Amino acid sequence: MAMLRQLSVLEYNSYIAMKHKLLVLAVLGLILPGLDGQQQRPARVCVRHVVVPTVYPILARQARVQGTVIAKLKVAADGTVTDAIVESQDPLLVAHPILQKATQQIVRQWTFECQTCAPGVGFEHEITFNYRLEGEDSKFSDTRITMELPDAVSIVARPPVIEGDTAQTKKK
Repeated sequence: MAMLRQLSVLEYNSYIAMKHKLLVLAVLGLILPGLDGQQQRPARVCVRHVVVPTVYPILARQARVQGTVIAKLKVAADGTVTDAIVESQDPLLVAHPILQKATQQIVRQWTFECQTCAPGVGFEHEITFNYRLEGEDSKFSDTRITMELPDAVSIVARPPVIEGDTAQTKKK
C-alpha cells in the first residue's frame, strides 16, 4: 500500500505556484507563438497563380547584366501581393536596377496561399530570382526558366552578340 506524505503549507503553496506558472507559460505559448516576433513553425507557402516569365529582360541581356535579386513580398489574406520590395547585394544591380524592376513586375501578378498561417491573415514571403547569362553569344536569347516554387526562380539566357565584337568576327 502506498504511503501518502502530508505536505507542509509551504510545500503545498510552492507546488500550486509552480503548477500555475506552467499553466500560464503553456497558455502564452499558444497565444503568443514566439515572443521574439517570429513564428514557431515556418510558414508553408504555395503559389496559387503564377505568370511565368517568358524571356530574360531584354535591356538587361543587351547590357549583359546578371545576378541574384531577392523579392520580399507582403501578401494579403486573399493571396494578392500588396507590396514587393526587391533588393540585391550586387553593386552593379544596385546601381542599375533593371532586374529588380523586372522581378517586381513578375511577382505582382502572382497570388499565394499560406497553409500554416491563421485564416484571414496576411503573411510575408521571400523568393530568390537568379538571372544568368551563359553559353555562346547569340542573336537569340534561348531563355530557360526553372521554377522551384515557392522559394526560387532561375532565368538563364545566352549572351547577346555585340556588333563590332572582334572576338565574334574572328570565330566566323
